[in-house]
Amino acid sequence: MRHETEGRQRGAVLVVSLLILLVMTVLGVSSMSSTTLQERMANNDRQRQVAFQAAEAALRAAEAYLVDNVTSVSDLVTTFDAASPVTGMFASRSPLVGVQPNPLPAGFDPFDDASWLAANGAVEVAGVSGVTRRPRYIIEYLGRVGPPLNNYSGKKQDAREYAFRITAVGWGEGNAPTARYLLQSSFRMSLI
Repeated sequence: MRHETEGRQRGAVLVVSLLILLVMTVLGVSSMSSTTLQERMANNDRQRQVAFQAAEAALRAAEAYLVDNVTSVSDLVTTFDAASPVTGMFASRSPLVGVQPNPLPAGFDPFDDASWLAANGAVEVAGVSGVTRRPRYIIEYLGRVGPPLNNYSGKKQDAREYAFRITAVGWGEGNAPTARYLLQSSFRMSLI
């Protein structure tokens, strides 16, 4: 009789160990899928950060362009004149009487990559490394800021600032980056 009880216990040990092995396998598989998901989330966050930093660099490059190249009203006119347009510089209103405005091209969509990659649509920022697709920007002249002068004699100089809108886009890493960041800022400056 004692022999039969020992045989039954050995079978029970086998079933219990198989159940424990099954539970451990399920735990291992679920932890692996959780780890894979966390890796994907971390990669997406990294790509988003790379795209953001690239767009931010493009904004700073556009601001530097304005500060370095538009120092007077005559520079403003030559930069934003439709007669001899500078790449990436647009003006929906004339910077000076008699100057032809240079509006954004018809169909330009800042949310569409094709608009940014088209020739003469945007300025490519060359100083950014580590990305496959370099960031780009456009600058739009918006006009003067502030209330118009009440001086009709022409003796008082107009001290209103000139306003610009800078739109920049940056992409993540890789041959076909899926992360894209679009930034926009307003920039004002006084010109002589």
